[in-house]
Formats: sequence, C-alpha cells, structure tokens
Amino acid sequence: MRIWNNEKGAALVMTVMVITLILLFVMALFFQITNTTKQIQKGKSITVAEQIAAMGVDYYQTYVKENLPTIYEAEDEVRLPDIRVGEKFNLDDSGNYKFWFADHSLNRTSESEMNITFTSIGEANGEVEEIESSIMIQIESGE
Repeated sequence: MRIWNNEKGAALVMTVMVITLILLFVMALFFQITNTTKQIQKGKSITVAEQIAAMGVDYYQTYVKENLPTIYEAEDEVRLPDIRVGEKFNLDDSGNYKFWFADHSLNRTSESEMNITFTSIGEANGEVEEIESSIMIQIESGE
C-alpha cells in the first residue's frame, strides 16, 4: 500500500480558508460597530430633542411670566399669550436644532383658577420629542 505524501497546494488552501474566516470575522465586527455607532447617535439626538422640548417649556413659562399679569380681577381678562403656534425657533444656523409649540389652550379648572395647557416640541437631527405642560392662573374674586 502506497501512502500519498503529495501535500503540495494544501498550504494554499489552508491560507485561503484562514483569510476567508478572518475576513468574515472582521466584516461582522465592522457591521456591529457601525450599528452601535448609529444607535448611539440616535440616542444622543433623542436626548437632545427631549432637552430642547424642555427648554421650550421653560421659554413658554418665562414668556407668560414676563408678558401676562400674575393675578386677574375677572375671568374675561385672561388671554392666551401671543406666541404663534407652529412657528419654529431655530437654535442653530443649519436648522438641525429647533423647537415649536403645537397647541395651547385656556381651560377653567375651578371658580378661581384657569390653566394654560401647551405642547412643546423639540427636534434634534430629525428626532422629534414632545412635552405637554400647563401654567395655572389665579383669578381674584371681587369680594
């Protein structure tokens, strides 16, 4: 019985197999890194959009505090602030960061209180987040 000792070319086949396995591993690793990077960027954009929406709430409350009286004598005097709903406020030159108000309404909650409810929307790099908030207004009785 003759033993075949002709292994010429086996090294080439093994090298090609090892290179293929390494290439597959590197491609899988690259794919995972790319997806993780995208997830991190999206998470950052969502967080920034939430912070911008919260800033819009602060802006609205400050605007009301500075431009509307804190105490009203009669219910008829209470008016919504003159903030234009839907107007976008750009926070940077490229327009990637902005906020706006979707709606605001005035509601009577009791005989001596009224509420302004509003929705602040923040956008960062295409990610949009909303925050609903309200401001209580006291109405003094004429007695």
